[in-house]
Amino acid sequence: MGTFAFMGRDAIVRRTGTKNFLLAAPALQPLPNSMAHFAYFVKDLLFYVLLILTPIIAGMALGILLDGVAGIRTPLLWSSLPWTWLAMATTLGQGLALSFLASSLWLRGRPFTVVGPLLIVAVGVAVGVGFLPADMLLWGLAAQSSQSGLAILLGLVLSLGLGLVSSLLILDDFDVSVVERGDLLAPVHARLGFLGRGHIRLIVAKEFVDLFRSGAIKKMTVSYAIPLLVLLGMAWLVDFADAPIPINLLSYAPFLGFFGFNFYSWLTILDSPDFMNGLPLKVPDLIRAKVVVYFLATSWISLIFIVLMAWRLDEWASLPTSIIVMFANSVYIVALTAFLMGLRPNKAIFDASIMIWFWIGTVLPLLGLFLLSFTQGDVSLYGNWWERASQDGLAATAQMYDESMVQQGYMGMIAISIGLIFASALLWKLMDNRWGRSEFSN
Repeated sequence: MGTFAFMGRDAIVRRTGTKNFLLAAPALQPLPNSMAHFAYFVKDLLFYVLLILTPIIAGMALGILLDGVAGIRTPLLWSSLPWTWLAMATTLGQGLALSFLASSLWLRGRPFTVVGPLLIVAVGVAVGVGFLPADMLLWGLAAQSSQSGLAILLGLVLSLGLGLVSSLLILDDFDVSVVERGDLLAPVHARLGFLGRGHIRLIVAKEFVDLFRSGAIKKMTVSYAIPLLVLLGMAWLVDFADAPIPINLLSYAPFLGFFGFNFYSWLTILDSPDFMNGLPLKVPDLIRAKVVVYFLATSWISLIFIVLMAWRLDEWASLPTSIIVMFANSVYIVALTAFLMGLRPNKAIFDASIMIWFWIGTVLPLLGLFLLSFTQGDVSLYGNWWERASQDGLAATAQMYDESMVQQGYMGMIAISIGLIFASALLWKLMDNRWGRSEFSN
């Protein structure tokens, strides 16, 4: 929902005018702009509740059924599942509403663009130091703790009300604004000398100019950085060292590739490439350029995040390996996305034939990275975890690493990362075979 509020207008006004958009219907139909966005908010809430939260509850129910077979004690009860589902739905509704509100206020400019981030940081610090109780701020947590139907109803009503207020704050303007700036193409092109003299350099320069002129680069950078700030805040507020399988610096590195998928999809929705059909260019050229733009626009953010996380966790020894894993995984995920989905990732996610290959291409290597990152090479930790979890359930504590095997784990992760880099290069070469005959259309 935050993406629609944050970038919906940019995506609509800068694309072809020959198509009708439901989000732009208020410009032509007797439908208030606020109601169109509020309908999207309700749709998003129902979508995530039914397709994400409900399967989670089904998995919990399956865990209860397998309790006697697997021999792992679980504190879950059948009576707790409905309350958990309602509490998570309430929390999700609150999160979507707050994201929607933040995006709506951001679009209104100052003072919200200055006060908003400061207020978010202040609230986070207040919760971290215990000044503000979490159960007062998280309506779902308060409802689950009290198991009060009235609290659930109140939380859902407040979430819908906050979503309605956010939709009323959306700017009711679909006119194309005229932006006048100096020459940006020549300076940007000059700074990209490391890309050589080919046409990829020119397309990358053009993509950056479009992002700068539209102002979308600011929104996309903020949208990419906020989830990383959340992860950093979680590491600051919660000590995962005592978890059955402790989360360490290497565990965070593979996450960044998934954020790259979102960034690449944003790059493909802002502009219509139809006009390029009359230019001596091919679809693979534009796809490769967008991958390069993604890497140049986000790599410095990812690097700062992983360094700050190393400082917070005091795991400087793992930093070099984490950087290798982070960059290899980020490049591979986006290269795989570009190869399979081309210029239409938001449409391709509904194509099962594409998503099956995407699932295979991501789960297999990333599973190896996650397993090695959690154990840092000491795979016997999983056996120890199984024994402790069988005895203590969710109260199980972490086991110590065997330092003699950590080095092997590092080498294993580096080997997988090198394999991902080679796979990315192969996908880069095969781009012409898959998209060389396609037309510019998304």
